[in-house]
Amino acid sequence: MSIESKLSRFGKLLDSIVTGMAESIKILLARVNKPEKVSKRNYTSMTPPCAILVFDSFVAFLSLFISIHLRIGMDFLDYSHMYIIKNMFVFGLVCSSVFLWMQTHQSFWRYTSIEDLPPIFLSVILSNMLFLPLMLLMNQEDFLPYSVLIINMFVLTLMLVIPRFLSRMLYNQKMKKAKLVEQSTRRHEQFVDAPQVLLVGDSSSAEIFLRDIVSNDDVHFNFDPIGILTLDPFDVGRMIRGIPIVSELKDIHISLIELGKNGIFPRQIVITEKSIPENAKKFLVKYVKDHGLLLMHVIHQCMFDTVSE
Repeated sequence: MSIESKLSRFGKLLDSIVTGMAESIKILLARVNKPEKVSKRNYTSMTPPCAILVFDSFVAFLSLFISIHLRIGMDFLDYSHMYIIKNMFVFGLVCSSVFLWMQTHQSFWRYTSIEDLPPIFLSVILSNMLFLPLMLLMNQEDFLPYSVLIINMFVLTLMLVIPRFLSRMLYNQKMKKAKLVEQSTRRHEQFVDAPQVLLVGDSSSAEIFLRDIVSNDDVHFNFDPIGILTLDPFDVGRMIRGIPIVSELKDIHISLIELGKNGIFPRQIVITEKSIPENAKKFLVKYVKDHGLLLMHVIHQCMFDTVSE
């Protein structure tokens, strides 16, 4: 018989086995997820333990075939098809029993940590050790190299561990996105009633203010910055954390008029610089006094002082 015909027969045999196992898994999962059982235990947000056990057993079934192929390459075609399938099936049953005994299917994939690895390692080692005498009994028909089991320890471990950590990574990514959405929503709700303010300072001090106070959930000061008045004319037109640098400090009146045309009426001005030129400070004090605005000065990361003449 040619190699092509052997490969074709073996491929059809594997296809029928995989199809049968897939149908069995669907039936098992359908029984587990019956409506009357959902009320007892919510499986909508987690993988049921029996499904994990079925998956691990199927992975063990495939791992032996992969290990045989890694060990002897295409020479596995010289073996009887039923002999290979028989070894794979027996090894899958052994692993299922060990997994059930070690309770490796009871851990949550999305919470997988280093502490979950020792039971998996022990299960893999024990499964291969228990399969060894069974393999010797089945070697009467053909001879399977013992080193296949050594290779299989690494293959099966990787096939069991990688999906768990991928699930953990996807869950962490999902939770991170949900946290960002929650923070954004909470920040938006806070800004609805937060006073609109203009910031005064150079780019570095304004960025520190926006980072450490406005964007810091641990600091309970509600401000809605709508623009920055800079002391450096070269910064005009740029943005810091999404807040535009609208103009120089000397052009504050023009900036307020332009903002008013857009329906924005800031009533507070916050100096983010710990120390600004005395003439600039006097100019601001006089301006806010003439226009009924409130002027505040950052004197510490979380401390403000109302500036008066």
